[in-house]
Amino acid sequence: MKIPFQCRKRLARRDCKHGLLVNQISGCGHETAGVLDAANPLERPAGAAVEPQALVDRRARALIEVGQARVGNAWLRIGSCAIVAVVATSLVGNWWPLYWLVGLVPVILTDRAVFERLARESAAGRAPKNLGPMMLWCVLQSLYGNSLAILLWFSPYMPSDSLTIIFLCGGLANAAASLRASTPLAIASVTPTICFMLGLPVAEFFLNGGRNTHDLTPLVGGLLLLGFGMNLWKSLLASDAAHARAEEAALREQQAAAAAAAAKTDTIRRLNDEMRTPLSALIGAAEHLRRVAATPNARAQVATLLQAGAVLKQVMADISDLDRLENGVLHIEPAPAVVRDVVRSVVNSFRAAAHDKNLELFADISADTPICVEMDALRVRQVLFNLLGNAVRYTTHGGVRMRVSAAPGYTAGHVQLSFVITDTGAGMSRAQLAAIFNRDRVGGDGDGPGLGLAISLRLARAMGGTISARSEPGEGSAFTFIVPAPIVLRRENAAA
Repeated sequence: MKIPFQCRKRLARRDCKHGLLVNQISGCGHETAGVLDAANPLERPAGAAVEPQALVDRRARALIEVGQARVGNAWLRIGSCAIVAVVATSLVGNWWPLYWLVGLVPVILTDRAVFERLARESAAGRAPKNLGPMMLWCVLQSLYGNSLAILLWFSPYMPSDSLTIIFLCGGLANAAASLRASTPLAIASVTPTICFMLGLPVAEFFLNGGRNTHDLTPLVGGLLLLGFGMNLWKSLLASDAAHARAEEAALREQQAAAAAAAAKTDTIRRLNDEMRTPLSALIGAAEHLRRVAATPNARAQVATLLQAGAVLKQVMADISDLDRLENGVLHIEPAPAVVRDVVRSVVNSFRAAAHDKNLELFADISADTPICVEMDALRVRQVLFNLLGNAVRYTTHGGVRMRVSAAPGYTAGHVQLSFVITDTGAGMSRAQLAAIFNRDRVGGDGDGPGLGLAISLRLARAMGGTISARSEPGEGSAFTFIVPAPIVLRRENAAA
């Protein structure tokens, strides 16, 4: 089914906001109304050439930039011309410069409105293909604006020549700076100014009889100025082109990164979906085997299977959480939670693993810890699970302890919950600790805390907390997880 052309134009305009093209500013790739004429063979005359999309977008961006520049410096042009008119009035000895200013103000305001409309239409995808009317307007307004140079140049006072040169140079600089994005409009605007700059000395030379060649000195100066200005203009155009290429390259890299992130997210989602069902079946079968196992050795082997399945489920959850954290879609959801229940559930998850390694595993909760606080218990439990799991995993003798305490928060009614997990393992050097906390994970041969700790560090930051560590080789390690939390139920309130 074909969409009517007017409907397609309305749909294209709907993607524009505040006069800026969506596909130019945000890089989202939407088509605009200005492309429909070239893309739809039913909307263009037979035999008409189709302009490349890049050319259409480049012209639209240039006209938008020109329109914004002319709109932005309109009042500056009025103010500077007012100063020139006041000074010129004292030099020429009559009121004509002020009359010129009175006529110039509506010209500049009209110029502002014309270019504002040009930018708006270009942003809406209706950039004009024929710039002839705009070039004619640039010529006319430039002719009127530079007409003051005639009065100043032929004034009997010497300072008027200097003011004329300054005035014309200012006009050249303003036109080149504000219109350089569109070469045809820039040429149309600077041509009258150049004609005045070169023509006034020639006219004075012939009016004085054509005998005094010193009257042509300003002509030589004007030619030199034009040569230097042309080189400067070329440099500005080259800089603009380089900047545009850099923006396009950055946009392409951004789009490639977004595509890679989307592909990674899709792969992770598919991996989780594909592995969840067989993993659940394996864990269920292992649970059944544990119940029917006849010997202690068989039950121990099945328990090992169950622990491995639980670890694999946690790794899958960590991968999903890491992807959501990187994409900014994982949100912290605080809710009232009992601190003792959170700690007990984490410690109980590792009692079997600690027992198999003949490790002591226990938790201490200080008396100043509130009974109930507002926190994301799921994420706090996940951080503690990873920290305690690493401690049990890398400890071969002795034990692992979790100490829970609370300190006053930065605001009333808040506490800083502190979870300190210490072990009697081999410990780590300062270089190993730096590698863990500087890169959020340890690479290399895979030894040491990995993905789980990377998740824990990011989750702690997302909850407004921190994770720190101290360790010495041969003396074990201590990881401290601090998270701020509002108090819901204090211990003394519970006793009452």
